[in-house]
Amino acid sequence: MLQYDSTLDEYTEVVFDEFSDSSEDEAVADVSRSGKNPILVLGKKRQISKSRSSFINYFNLARIIRKSGRRNIFLTRRPNKNISYIRDLGNTLLTIRWRWILMALILVNFASFFAFSVLWWLLAIHSGDFDANSTEKCVVNAKTFTGYMLLSMETITTIGYGYRYPTEKCEGGWILLMMQVLLGVAIQGVLVSTVYVKISKPFSRVSMSIFSKSAVICLRDGKLRFVFRIHDFHKRIWCGTNISLYFMDKEQIYDTEFEMVQMVIEPHGLLIFPLEIEHVIDENSPLWTFRPLDILQSRFEIVAVAEGSSNITGQVSQKRTSYSNSDIYWGQRFKPCVDYDETKQAYIVDYKKFKQTVPFDTPLCSAKKLQDIERRVTVAEENVASCSKSW
Repeated sequence: MLQYDSTLDEYTEVVFDEFSDSSEDEAVADVSRSGKNPILVLGKKRQISKSRSSFINYFNLARIIRKSGRRNIFLTRRPNKNISYIRDLGNTLLTIRWRWILMALILVNFASFFAFSVLWWLLAIHSGDFDANSTEKCVVNAKTFTGYMLLSMETITTIGYGYRYPTEKCEGGWILLMMQVLLGVAIQGVLVSTVYVKISKPFSRVSMSIFSKSAVICLRDGKLRFVFRIHDFHKRIWCGTNISLYFMDKEQIYDTEFEMVQMVIEPHGLLIFPLEIEHVIDENSPLWTFRPLDILQSRFEIVAVAEGSSNITGQVSQKRTSYSNSDIYWGQRFKPCVDYDETKQAYIVDYKKFKQTVPFDTPLCSAKKLQDIERRVTVAEENVASCSKSW
């Protein structure tokens, strides 16, 4: 079986026996003939051209759901795409990035300042402020377009009139003033509300700290299990926590949809401690026939979704992450990260150990093969028992 050398930090011996297929046996024979002791042989490496190798590596790294939880999905050739964004303007403002929110804040305010300064300037011309014989002016102390721009900014931002202000001579000035005040209130209300909701809503980067960076496949209670860790350090999904797991197979023919299968997980407890979410690899699991070699070579993605409400604000949020073949470690388990401090009389969670794994004795075969071996051992034991009774 497999033995772990803590000094070299590697596996030093592998005996495949019934755990291996013909291709793996040939690889072991090739290495044994060369006189070298194999560390771990999973099969012969196929010769792949550089262009195809780069394409395969890129395809393996192209996640459907990124580690941060963002969707790596973009819509193309959508009819009336820009109009749909405008119709759902509230959702658009909440989903776009901060750079566009700040740009919209600057452009909308500048456009309103400029538009009403032009209107005040035209109203002043209509009222005769620029006539040489004019004694009563519509806008006092505004002689250039810059003055009317300053008047517009003072009106919208409610700074208050000091040096320049409108008078009763303005015909229809009260209408323009009321329109500008109402527009200013609307702009500030919409943008302030958008900024507040965008600040208070859960950040997508929090998903990276909720889930463990990697997942493991190990033997537990006689069954192979897919395990990852989760803990809500920010207390955003403590109430009504629901965790789901989905398997997405990327090994499909061109122009076909991705196959998505929901993976059954074991019941989990409260998120007061870091939890290990377990999926038993049985007959109904998409990982039923997977061996370590298949984990390395297959193109798939396992998406973890955690939903719940904050016990502070009551806001519902959803966190996502994904595990590809490069994030899954076969024959590993997570380090214990919770300890009791007698001095403080409190339980301590070591976040550094939250994502760390250590080697663990695990068969190098699929769950299906392991079940077949266990069944054959059981049958052999029954035969031995029956023979002993007959004697």
